[in-house]
Amino acid sequence: MQEYIMGALFSKTVLLVTHQVDFLPVFNCILLMSDGQILSAAPFHELLSSNKEFRDLVNIHKDTVGAKRPDQLVSHKRKKSIQEINNVGRDKQPITEIASEVDQLIKKEERETGNTGLKPYLLYLSQNKGFLYASISALSHAIFIAGQVSQNSWMAAKIQDPEVSLMKLIGVYLATGFGTIFFLLSRCISLVVLGIESSRSLFSQLLNSLFLHQCHS
Repeated sequence: MQEYIMGALFSKTVLLVTHQVDFLPVFNCILLMSDGQILSAAPFHELLSSNKEFRDLVNIHKDTVGAKRPDQLVSHKRKKSIQEINNVGRDKQPITEIASEVDQLIKKEERETGNTGLKPYLLYLSQNKGFLYASISALSHAIFIAGQVSQNSWMAAKIQDPEVSLMKLIGVYLATGFGTIFFLLSRCISLVVLGIESSRSLFSQLLNSLFLHQCHS
């Protein structure tokens, strides 16, 4: 936060997704989201005065974290942010009342366990020619394994054959080995491209969804 966002990206537009409310006062605009929708968009002080859910979020964080924070930053803005949240927490609601509200902002997250099926994998591979890169990677790996088997089989079968010279034996062995290296490289590059393109596609979809919600709200 201190070295990168407040330092290197100081003159850039930064979109930060976080539950760490300590950092919020230093930003120009805060988008408060719940269930995939933007509830409110305003600076920190305006949200505190006009949005009850945002005040509840700050109060719960203050009550849960208290003064024991592992990430102490030294900037003036950071210290000011902590002081502002501490001031808000002095007149907070009891946490039991907040937790009992039907429309509370913080809810217990659900997590699937066990076998989730093929849907997550198919969704991942469907991004930006993912099936093509996965097929190239699988084919390259199969050819690489077949080349290694052929290389060892050739050496085992011909090493005691008097009609095969030593130079031919070594030459075929090396040629097969260098050939398999090409397919090994192809497999690695395909996996890297698959990961980059799929991640880029998923990130773009999430970012577009966020701005579309903002435009419609």
